[in-house]
Amino acid sequence: MCSFVLFCLQYLYIFIKHMKYSFSIDETIPFLAFRKLKEIAEKEVGAINVLDLSQGEPGYGFSPNVRSRQFFSFIAMLDIEFNNHNIESSTNLFFKRTEAELTEIELIVEKVANEKYSKDLAKELIVDWKEFISALEVICNAQNLNYSRFDIYYELFKYSNLMGGRYPQPAGHPLLQATMAEEYSEYLGVKVKAHELIGIMGASHGIGATFKALGSEGIEYLKRGHTVVMTSPVYAPYNNLFEERGINVVSVSVDPQTGEIDPADLKKIENLEKKVRAIILIDPNNPTGFASSDTFLKGIIDIAEEHNSLIITDSVYLRFFDDTQTICHYPQARKRLIQVDSLSKIERATGVRAGDIYVSDEANDYITNNILQNYFLKKYKNIRHLLFLAKSPGGKNIGLFQHITGIPGPSVAISLSHVILGKPERAEYVQMLRKKVTIFYKNLEVQHNGNSYYGMVDLETIESETSKLRDIEAVMEDIARLGVVVMPANLFFSRSDRHKKDRTRVIRVSLPNLSYEGTKRAAEIIKEVVSR
Repeated sequence: MCSFVLFCLQYLYIFIKHMKYSFSIDETIPFLAFRKLKEIAEKEVGAINVLDLSQGEPGYGFSPNVRSRQFFSFIAMLDIEFNNHNIESSTNLFFKRTEAELTEIELIVEKVANEKYSKDLAKELIVDWKEFISALEVICNAQNLNYSRFDIYYELFKYSNLMGGRYPQPAGHPLLQATMAEEYSEYLGVKVKAHELIGIMGASHGIGATFKALGSEGIEYLKRGHTVVMTSPVYAPYNNLFEERGINVVSVSVDPQTGEIDPADLKKIENLEKKVRAIILIDPNNPTGFASSDTFLKGIIDIAEEHNSLIITDSVYLRFFDDTQTICHYPQARKRLIQVDSLSKIERATGVRAGDIYVSDEANDYITNNILQNYFLKKYKNIRHLLFLAKSPGGKNIGLFQHITGIPGPSVAISLSHVILGKPERAEYVQMLRKKVTIFYKNLEVQHNGNSYYGMVDLETIESETSKLRDIEAVMEDIARLGVVVMPANLFFSRSDRHKKDRTRVIRVSLPNLSYEGTKRAAEIIKEVVSR
């Protein structure tokens, strides 16, 4: 009877808070809560004056790479020239052209630049075009694609593919797959081959496909009652995903402000009697912004070896760190590794839905024959084939509607432009971000421990005694009334983590979003409110 009364009182308390505030720290998912806070901020200071630290949306505070966007417009202009049904000609569609016309084709490229653009810009675009094509030649050669220079043009312009003239290629556009394989080879420190990549429309698509493939919709390797290991805090949808599937999550706690792992949690996992079917890493981590330590990764590998577990890693933020070791750098981990990555964050273009699931040949063989050998039932050739088919839309559909599961042509074009021509601006962006991180923590008077892109702050550590007595919803709404929007982070933590320690006063901030001055002002406003 007492427990029932306590249960009723708890829910009455939550109901009252719902009536009093725009959101509940315990019940409202973070991606709805920050929208409520944003509405308050826009109402109080006007949309143009809002300092939004909530979402990882680079577009809030600055624009994508200028050079590559300019070049993308040139690709579009060339596509109109090479594919134009309004022109009565035997070569009005590029797929009719032959290698014998290569010289003419390259003269047309220069003609379009000179006719459609100013003199200086035309000169710049012609130089960029030569660099772009030459880079693709090097990439194709490195990836053992037997492509001539004409073949590269053909893949760029046939059927007006890059401007959406045909359905996306489910296996991925060959030039983008080759380009990404070389890009991954460079920063992962291992040779990645184009056929080892499965093209996806961003990391969320890849994450969904992976767990659909392994879950009840697919081969039922991960289903209700099974156990996985995952760090906490973690990108909130991962918590929702496993809760809804009834999968038991054993958490490894990460200090949100230092990135340090709780060694007791690793010891707890080592003593688990239940089989750990998969270890899920978001590394570098969202929401903490920290990369995993060498000690932690080695511990995870030992656990994976002991349980013969899959390792599934989301590596979207890796390129914000120099010389950082990830799980992929360890040979003993690669044989069991499925890695999801995307271009959206590093290229400041979250609307460009382009990424990959990486399953090396070694992993494809080992996972298929040594981890999942009893699950395929001859329906799927291997893990890579299963993941490829699982990209299909819809709940339990695996293998249907494959013609819409590839990266759309325009995203292929802008992605190629970003990756090949955007490196100088990308390096400047990373340096700019590091400066913003320093500015934010300095003005909040909180120690900075090497995180990037995201950061977490436990407001309780900087709050006045009076502020600590207030409902955190009231504190966050007061911050919003002064124009700053933060992401409530309580539900980024696992249930077990929240039971160990109160996380209700932790916020996540997205640090690329604002100007230097805006970043400074946002930190000052947060500090001002919690100091009252």
